[in-house]
Amino acid sequence: MTVRPKPFRAALALVLAVALPALACAAAAAPAGVPAASPEPQKKKKASDEKNPQAQYEMGVIALRYGLTDEALRYGQAAVALDPEHFDGWNLLGSAYYTKGEFELAAEAYGKAAALKPKDGEVRRNLGLALAETGRTDEAEAALKAAYAADGSADTVFFLGKLCYNAQRYEEALAYALESIKKDGRSPKAYNLKGVILNQLGRHAEAAGSFQAGLVLAPEDVGLMVNLGIAYINSGEPAKARATLETALPKVKDEGLKKRIADYLQAIKDDRA
Repeated sequence: MTVRPKPFRAALALVLAVALPALACAAAAAPAGVPAASPEPQKKKKASDEKNPQAQYEMGVIALRYGLTDEALRYGQAAVALDPEHFDGWNLLGSAYYTKGEFELAAEAYGKAAALKPKDGEVRRNLGLALAETGRTDEAEAALKAAYAADGSADTVFFLGKLCYNAQRYEEALAYALESIKKDGRSPKAYNLKGVILNQLGRHAEAAGSFQAGLVLAPEDVGLMVNLGIAYINSGEPAKARATLETALPKVKDEGLKKRIADYLQAIKDDRA
């Protein structure tokens, strides 16, 4: 008699999604409207630039693009020292502090930017992500809801779903994930989040379908592969689980995750013996 494996629930549930806030803020570190630039213009700084907050900000953006976070902070601080109401300077500081993992300072800087432009959805979203990293989840949720009211973006509603998922408010999280997919049907991370939530709700076959949809959009995404394998285990399809996890295993870089996948594969093999 074959014993169906106990559901693994969400043991590997956020293989893909956990890293997203950092990626989102890293993208925000190069604000729209500032053209890509090489380091060359920095050699041609004019003396007047030192008194120009916009020039300081733009040099900070270049520094952050090239991973020079401390230099970006110096330029951002110079910009807001010259003009305490320089929105872009505060936004740059928020992105630079977030990149360094200094989330309290990032939240403070994004908060000052948001106060200057209350209807800017992007800065409110980044404020919410920084607050979430500090554990101030109620404030983070309020900021994300304000961001969504301002811009209605698929990314913002995705992060609301992730916040609710982490708070184990699964039905709310699912509603947000579905809304994110409705707004951007080509977002692998949204399908991943939907699948993770469905897995927690015990709707394993539907979870597998969502992970499959994500893989259509991102065929090489290892996180989606692993999550699909877990969903197959939970829905009692060991052959599909084994094939999926065996495909994913050589592509996984993290040694801890590799071991867990190997353990799952061994459990499937033992169960079928």
